[in-house]
Amino acid sequence: MFAELERFVAAHRPCGGLTADVGEPIESGYGARPACACGAAFERWVAPSDADRDLLRSGLAACPN
Repeated sequence: MFAELERFVAAHRPCGGLTADVGEPIESGYGARPACACGAAFERWVAPSDADRDLLRSGLAACPN
């Protein structure tokens, strides 16, 4: 999901403004909804296992080889 979010942000940065709404986490995950000033939104449900996997992936990508 992180790569998709990066693409959304990059595509909509020229529009002039991004806001984010993240729901309260519950046992099954949480909702994430970044939105652009142009009206486009990136809506995803993030399960706990998905959140852990994306954090691990982004952390590993930041490590030098």
